[in-house]
Amino acid sequence: MSSRTYLAAMLLSVVVVSKSKAQSTSLKIPQAEGVSSIQQPQVSSKPATVYGQIRMEGMQYMTPIPESPNLTYSQLLSARLSGLKETSWIDFAADVSGGTFFTRGQSHFVVSEAYVASKKAPFRAFAGRKKQDWSELDRRWQLGLWQPKFAIDTLRPEEQGLTGLFLDYNTSGWEIVGFATPLFIPSMGPDIREEGGGLVSDSRWYRAPSRNYDFNNNINTIQYQLDIPDTAKLTANGGAALMGRLGNKERGPWVVVSGGYLPVNELILKRKNFKDISEEKVDVTVSPDVTHHIVKSIDVGYTVGRMKASVSYLEDDPMEKRPDPEWSIQKLEPIRAYSAAFDFSLADIFTKTLAFQVEYLKVEGGGITDILADGQPDDFTMFDERLKFTNALSFRVEGQLASFFSRPFVTRFKYLYDYDQRGSLLNTEFLYYPSQKWAVVVGGDVLGVQDEKHDPSGFLNQYRANDRFYGGMTYVF
Repeated sequence: MSSRTYLAAMLLSVVVVSKSKAQSTSLKIPQAEGVSSIQQPQVSSKPATVYGQIRMEGMQYMTPIPESPNLTYSQLLSARLSGLKETSWIDFAADVSGGTFFTRGQSHFVVSEAYVASKKAPFRAFAGRKKQDWSELDRRWQLGLWQPKFAIDTLRPEEQGLTGLFLDYNTSGWEIVGFATPLFIPSMGPDIREEGGGLVSDSRWYRAPSRNYDFNNNINTIQYQLDIPDTAKLTANGGAALMGRLGNKERGPWVVVSGGYLPVNELILKRKNFKDISEEKVDVTVSPDVTHHIVKSIDVGYTVGRMKASVSYLEDDPMEKRPDPEWSIQKLEPIRAYSAAFDFSLADIFTKTLAFQVEYLKVEGGGITDILADGQPDDFTMFDERLKFTNALSFRVEGQLASFFSRPFVTRFKYLYDYDQRGSLLNTEFLYYPSQKWAVVVGGDVLGVQDEKHDPSGFLNQYRANDRFYGGMTYVF
């Protein structure tokens, strides 16, 4: 399922992400330490505001997998740096991160945001790579329909900004944002390569496409080759979007409506088959391509005190591309997604405050079919689903449970159940802060399904062997 996502995205990653070949780690700066996103700092002084995080982590997977028996343990050193420089007439902001895996000799570098902005409010212009709250549903469920993701570790996706020109008129009661770009930077997944006629990756979050091909009722072996087009051909795909907000999302009723014509953040795949009748094998050339979609969303919510409730709708209509003769290409089915969310926090629980979040997601559509030049379905489809979850209920709690030696002990817990896949995902993490800048981190992820024969291509079924635990330390500055 999501193997298609990772395969397509990494065909372009050698240009946009340097040496990205393995799982990443979440580099969120803990709110308990007083560090927030790059859009929040408000400083009146001229010196630049710079902050970030350094993290050392070891991760152990519980079960070896036959296709990658050595991918059971990793050591990651990562860093994140965010900064804001204000001048009298323009602002500069950036949010970058990178990491290296000692056990594999692999590294990655990511630019989540990097832009310049005009000073005068309420109207401001932004140029560069910038995140925007286009859709609550897309952000909460990390669908990647509006903004691309960096997801070489699919359980820790990091949302990236769109790149272009933003025109923003923003007041407390309403906001209008216009966006236009000639440039496209797709979502990124694990790096892949050709090896022994197959497509392989040094990541447990990649599943290779099938190497069996039914030709005249005989099973033939597929020999894959990668054909990566010029980067300019893939990135030179522009788009435009518009967002409007009425009401204040911090209090009272509010509504956000967004619409755009943009490239689909996940690259689609096209392939060409060559069959030598005298041999029981098929040569398949795989190449990435770009298609656009019309994406629309609406969020309606109400915020009062420590409670926030919202309902959301999001849809996309991908453009169908026809391949050249002798080629086939992925046809993306439209997505219709509905969501409801309720956030609240409770104070004075053991003298502490805990934040709770309950969410539900329902998705219709989202399939993939490989089609031929005449638009008819091919008899072979590499990947058949666009999203990880389609009918899921999620519960999350986060907060400080206790104090040891007058220092905070924080827990993060999330449980998700997908009714279509009949499976669940459990995430837990514990952080202890021996000082304001240091944190000791221990956590784990557990995936499982009730019936392994039900929905074999589902995300939870494909990756049910990826139960893991991890530990390390972070330094915040």
